[in-house]
Order: sequence, then C-alpha cells, then structure tokens
Amino acid sequence: MEDILKKITDRTKADLMIRKQNTSLSDLRAMENYSRETISFHDGIKYGSGIIAEHKRQSPSKGSFKCPASLEDIVKGYEAAGASAISCLTDEPFFGGTLKDLQEARTHVDIPILRKDFMVDLYQVHEARAYGADAILLIAACLNDEELITLSAEAINLDLDILFEVHDLEELNRVKKVVKDFKSSSYVIGVNNRDLKKFKTDIQISKDLLEHFPKKALAISESGISGPEVVQELQDLGYRGFLIGENFMKTNDPGRSCAKFIKATTL
Repeated sequence: MEDILKKITDRTKADLMIRKQNTSLSDLRAMENYSRETISFHDGIKYGSGIIAEHKRQSPSKGSFKCPASLEDIVKGYEAAGASAISCLTDEPFFGGTLKDLQEARTHVDIPILRKDFMVDLYQVHEARAYGADAILLIAACLNDEELITLSAEAINLDLDILFEVHDLEELNRVKKVVKDFKSSSYVIGVNNRDLKKFKTDIQISKDLLEHFPKKALAISESGISGPEVVQELQDLGYRGFLIGENFMKTNDPGRSCAKFIKATTL
C-alpha cells in the first residue's frame, strides 16, 4: 500500500521551498501575531473539557466533508461549546487548509489554537508563531531524533506549546528522550489512533500506549473518537485530551455538534 505520509511530507517540503522564497523570516517576524502573548495549550486542556475541536475541510481518505458552515461560525461555535482548544489544519494539498485559516481563526476566538500540519522545518515553527498559533504538532513518524529536538526547542523559544504525536511504542520512547528535561507544562503527547501510512484507525492503540507515558505528561488521544462513550472510556484510563475533527466537520453545524458531544461526555 502507498505510504501516504511520505507523499504528504514530500509535497510539504516542495511547497515550503516556494513559501520561503516569497516570505522571509524577517517578514514573518514583522507580522502582528508574531509578538502576541500566546495562550497555554497545555493548561487549556488540563483545566477545561479536554476537547480539541478541529477545523478540517477534507482528508486524503474521505475527501471533502462539504461542511457548509464558515470558518468563523465553526471556530466561534467550538469556543461557545466549551472546547479546550482548536486544531486548525493548514495543509492545503491534502486537507484543504491554509495559513490564512489559522490567521482568521485567531481573530475570532480566545482559546488556544494548534497549528495542525506536517512540520519538517524550523521555518514552519516561525510561520505558526506569525499566523497566530499557540501550539504546533510534531509527528514523530515524520522526524528523526535530531529534528524532533531542534523543532521542539525552537517552539519553546517562541513560547509555543508542543503536541508530540506518536503511533507506537518506538515513537513514544523517542519522544520521551526528547522531553526528559522539558517543563511538563510546555508539551502534551498525543496518540494517533490512525496509522498515517495506511490511514487505518484503531482506538486500541491509545489503550496500549498509555502505561508507557512519562508520569507528568498530559495524554491526548487523536482520531477515531466516534462518540462520547469512547471519550469516557479513555478518560477512565487516564487520558485528558481528545482531538476530534471529522465527527464535527461532517455535520452542517460543527459548533452545535461539538456542544452536544461535550455535554454528553459530562453526563
């Protein structure tokens, strides 16, 4: 089967070369959001509902979700629903998102925003800062150990929190080495229940990996969370955060769907 993750990261690197030519680091540093005070993604999850609600127009496996709601209505709806944070996809070729989506989302909400993308270069960390993110995603499967260290250090230098994403024990052990000297409030670790190489989903992955987490790390479960009962089951095991996109975006009113979901998880 085709390695979708490699296909995406290869395209990301090619597109990045063009963006670097068009917008310099100095240009990014001059943007208004670059110097704004960031909001703690870690604390938003720890002290809130734990729901990270995603703005996601399409996926490589499902195509377009054809959600009729505007980005403004969606992110405002998520915030009103009680989401702890918003995940904003900025990958355009495969997920239909843009950096402008991130920038616009920042103008509409006062909760933390995660830039959801395939981060492979320091330049992207500065992009995230400049366009209004409070946290970045670092996918262990996309990065070697040196890249994980370099990108995460730059994020922390820029007051951005980090969501480290893992899919198996080998990746989790790699991340544990990277974060061993980090403040626990500067990062969270997420288990992606979807195999990014084949796009198959299995919630059992979250259940199997939790016991191997660093003691102070907030545990996040991502993908394949189909209903409130799954959240409740994972909460009982010790998960604090849940990244959910498709479940909301496939409806006509993602904000309302998010509100119903959060209410159901607290019954």
